[in-house]
Formats: sequence, C-alpha cells, structure tokens
Amino acid sequence: MATASHPLNHLAIIPDGNTRWAKANGRTAYEGYRAGMQQVIDLSRHVRRLGIHTLTFWGLSTENWRHRPAAELSFLVTLFIKTIDDWLEDANRDGVRIIHLGAKDRLPKRLLKRIAEAEAATRENTRYIFNLALDYGGHDELMRATQAMMADVAAGRVTAEELNNPEAYAGYLDTQGQPYPNPDFIVRTSGEVRTSGLMPWQSTYAELYFEPCLFPDFTPDKLDAAIAQYHQRQRRFGGGH
Repeated sequence: MATASHPLNHLAIIPDGNTRWAKANGRTAYEGYRAGMQQVIDLSRHVRRLGIHTLTFWGLSTENWRHRPAAELSFLVTLFIKTIDDWLEDANRDGVRIIHLGAKDRLPKRLLKRIAEAEAATRENTRYIFNLALDYGGHDELMRATQAMMADVAAGRVTAEELNNPEAYAGYLDTQGQPYPNPDFIVRTSGEVRTSGLMPWQSTYAELYFEPCLFPDFTPDKLDAAIAQYHQRQRRFGGGH
C-alpha cells in the first residue's frame, strides 16, 4: 500500500483501551489484555503482508509500570512472555527482528531474560523490524541517551564536537542502527488525542491518526482505513506550504 510519494516504512501503534473494552463487554481486565494481545499478533501479521518494514507497539509506559496493581503487572509479565514465545516462530519464519525499546533495569528478570533471548534469536533477521516498547517513556529515553552520551565524552571515547549533530545523538536512542528509526505514521486507539511522549525525538514529522474504537476492536480493516488516509496526506517535513 506504500506509494512513491508517501512511503510508509515505520508504523507505530499506541494500543489504548483494553480495560475499557473489557468493562464495556462485561469481561475482566485480564480478558481485555488477552484480547488486546491477540490483536497485536493479528495486526503485526497484517502489517507484514502490507510490506511495512518497521512496526512499533507500545506495550507498557514507564507510568503504567509504576502505577498498575502488582497482581495486574504480574499477569501482564506472564502474558508478554507467552506472546514473545508465540512471536518467535512468526519472526524467524518471516525474517522479523525483535527489538526492545525502553528501560532495562526495572522489568522483572524473567521478562528481561526472555526479551534478550528473543532479540538474540532474531538478530540476523533483516526483512522486518518489530519494536516492542515496554517500560518505555519518551523523557526516559532522552535522559538515558544523554547520560550515555555524557559517559562516552567523559571516558574519552568521543568528543563533544563529534556529537554536535542530530545524527550523532540519534545513535544513542533506543532505535539506534535501525534503517527506519523515525515513525512515518502513529496510530492511537480509544479516542485519546495525544501521543503521550512516544518517541519524541524520532516522531517530529510523523503523521498522526486517532481512532475512536478501543484497541481489541481495532481490526486489520480499520488499520487499512487509517493507512489509506495516511496516503492521502501531503507530508512536508517542515518544508512550508
């Protein structure tokens, strides 16, 4: 579906509304999360069929991780581990590299271990990239990047002058080394009209789309409608009218 004038190489999705969907449908919050996770799997397969190289899903923000009840977080950790196991077969069949975006010092060790194993198992895959943002926050990413950059300068591995350009700074972000680090299109479900800090450096010129339905109801057909609108837009990248 990509066109020469509006290539869509990197799609980012903020999958909002799982618990509201559960409440509206008389289900438990856990059933809402399961329905949302199945939708992630279905949508990721659909995105690959469309030929979109990079897909980012924001699974848990830093705020989610800090403020959700312990029992709910424990369930989500188990669900993410199971889903990663399911993803691996798809990933290695279809040439998908799995990459974790986010902090690596707060997630439970069993989840971090499974993420690291999935990253290692798919490291040589180059056809697609699947970014899984867990314990991710835009401010947190920028602070971690700045701290790493300052540490390199202090250790003499690089000079401040060498880092005085956007490309050098981008090399410290969670998307470093990716062929399409910057989202072309960000979709958020549930009717919330904000990005909540997803990839603030990378998304400067991203097109935005706010879908009113709750995430478990966000089908591939609804994604197709969103992408069709993307291709009707004129992207200027700050170049004026």
